[in-house]
Amino acid sequence: SQAFVVTETNGTWGTAEEVPGFSALNKSGIGGLTSVSCASPGNCSAGGLYENHGQQAFVVSEKGGTWGTAKEVPGTATLNKGGDASLTSVSCGAAGNCSAGGSYRDSAVHDHAFVVNETNGTWGTANQVPGTATLNKGGDAELDSVSCASAGNCSAGGYYTDGSGH
Repeated sequence: SQAFVVTETNGTWGTAEEVPGFSALNKSGIGGLTSVSCASPGNCSAGGLYENHGQQAFVVSEKGGTWGTAKEVPGTATLNKGGDASLTSVSCGAAGNCSAGGSYRDSAVHDHAFVVNETNGTWGTANQVPGTATLNKGGDAELDSVSCASAGNCSAGGYYTDGSGH
């Protein structure tokens, strides 16, 4: 499967189009867009997952009504040594200023939650959600939802497994 985007303008849906650059990333043809958020008309960010030597997380941004090129979430190549990453949620507090997150698998086959920020149109480097290393003793965590009220002011949540398997 491939990823598409479609825009609604003044109540009318446009024509769906493939996410630019997605097919170049998605070598195995398994993937898709899982979340999209718009700070204003024509200024959105989105992301999801694609398959290329394991499952990888991607982001793509729209500026002024034009979608950019999909790319791997910066920093997830280093984190995702187990080859099972995905972006599950994105939220934009202002145009070009978004936060996103999801999960990745380390080389020990443990799943962890990550967050990444877009600032002034540039995606930063993904990092493990602060504090989850202590909580996630069972090795199964994911960020499921993020919401931004304004640029740099977001909340997120997800799940982890404690040392007792709960």
